[in-house]
Amino acid sequence: MNNVILVGFMGSGKSTVGPHLARRLQRAFVDLDDLIEADAGRSVAEIFSSEGEAGFRERESRCLQRALERDRSVVAVGGGAPMREENWARIRDGNTVVALMAEPGELARRLNGSSDRPLLQPSVPSIIASLLPSRLSRYLEADVVVKTDGIDPIEVAEQVRDRLSAGGLQRIRIDVPDSPHEVTIGYGLTRLVRTALGKLNPSPLAGEAPGGGVPILIVSDATIAERYAQRLIDAISGAGHTTQLHLVPAGEAAKELTVLAGIYEALATAGIDRQGVLIALGGGTVGDVTGFAAATWMRGIRYLQLPTTLLAMVDSSIGGKTAINLPAGKNLAGAVHQPAAIFCDLDYLATLPDEEYRASLAEVIKAALIADRSFVEWLVANLPAVLRREAPAVREAVGRAIAIKAAVVAADPQEIGVRAILNYGHTVGHALERAAGFGRLRHGEAVAWGMEVAALISLRTGACGPETIAVQHSLLRVAGLLADRPAVARAELIEAMRHDKKSRAGELRWVLLREIGRAEYRQSVDPSVVESSLTEILPA
Repeated sequence: MNNVILVGFMGSGKSTVGPHLARRLQRAFVDLDDLIEADAGRSVAEIFSSEGEAGFRERESRCLQRALERDRSVVAVGGGAPMREENWARIRDGNTVVALMAEPGELARRLNGSSDRPLLQPSVPSIIASLLPSRLSRYLEADVVVKTDGIDPIEVAEQVRDRLSAGGLQRIRIDVPDSPHEVTIGYGLTRLVRTALGKLNPSPLAGEAPGGGVPILIVSDATIAERYAQRLIDAISGAGHTTQLHLVPAGEAAKELTVLAGIYEALATAGIDRQGVLIALGGGTVGDVTGFAAATWMRGIRYLQLPTTLLAMVDSSIGGKTAINLPAGKNLAGAVHQPAAIFCDLDYLATLPDEEYRASLAEVIKAALIADRSFVEWLVANLPAVLRREAPAVREAVGRAIAIKAAVVAADPQEIGVRAILNYGHTVGHALERAAGFGRLRHGEAVAWGMEVAALISLRTGACGPETIAVQHSLLRVAGLLADRPAVARAELIEAMRHDKKSRAGELRWVLLREIGRAEYRQSVDPSVVESSLTEILPA
């Protein structure tokens, strides 16, 4: 849909700012009250008089649904419309939501003498005092929050334009108990981080952090920081936050104890307390070590994930699993600590090297194979477009892969049950990484070969038929993930597999395919079947 939806209290400026914003964006402007009046053939005041507020709200919801069927419009909605949950879900679905805010005194001044707003009777100040507090929390959930006090509507429109993301938004909610949060997918999302930080420490009206803002530490590697860190710092600095940047090594070297200790030192130097925030700006390894630091600093502080690689977007940034590596194995020291928000800005993928981009597709293909037959069918038809990085195909692939992982994580946040299916291909994949030496083999490449071994085991144990593994093999081959067979000594690979976290009493538990779009976990497999499958897929 890709509309811009203006929300806010009566008198905040939606109907005034909206036309100016629409002209600057070269879009149509729609005032929901105008649609309601045209639908009813009478004014809002007359609708209230004849149908009451309940009747008006029903009509408002119907007209809102029709208004949101448009594309690339600026839509101003009434102050009460977002309070209905079904309306709010529609407003946020694929659209960018902008809240215009003003102080109660300014609202009263603007609304003084208004005779066409039924809810303002009998007294403007008393109605503001009674309605505004109950609506503020909803308005502050918007993607962009802009104060309009004492600012010309044209300037407000320009501020909104400058803070919008491009191309619309997709949001995926992860309903983890006690830690619900959202993944936002789109282009040009950096400006939205400021609002997300405001939601963590909202002030009474502006949606910004009180007391001069909160201390923030951004963790990134040198390459990513050079490209994107200053843009992020500039985007959030206007909210009064104190921001510092801390650099860590690129790749698996970031997940070392010494690097973690360096983040702790930076947190202490920056004065990050329980109200502070960590931001992970980078790939999966930056996200892992930053998340682990957030989980353990002062027994847990909030953090945001801003993944800059396809692999991190569809996999490691989702689910709250944080960890560092130890000599004994990958991710052995870690914690489950959910981020406060995740922003998957697809603009970051433009600079991702082709080999990294291709390797990341292993996790996309995996997600489809274990949980969504229709996604597998879509990939069969559209994987070439994803490889060409065509924007609609990339957005679809990323969104569907994230939705799968989000649903699994919400069902099993602590990985005590069904979440284990996400480890399909990882028993051998992680072992390959460890045996080859962390950082020498890309995670996606290792997982792809691990998926090939797991698929063959699935076939030989009767878990699935040959057509299932043929589809997997074809997708991995088209993605270019099976071109170079890793050379790892068999004994080292077997030894590395013994450290798999899914083992029980020293016995490996496997995730196996049952059919396209369905997997089973905690499967015990005869060691001879494992050995023969390894021999065929990864000959020593």
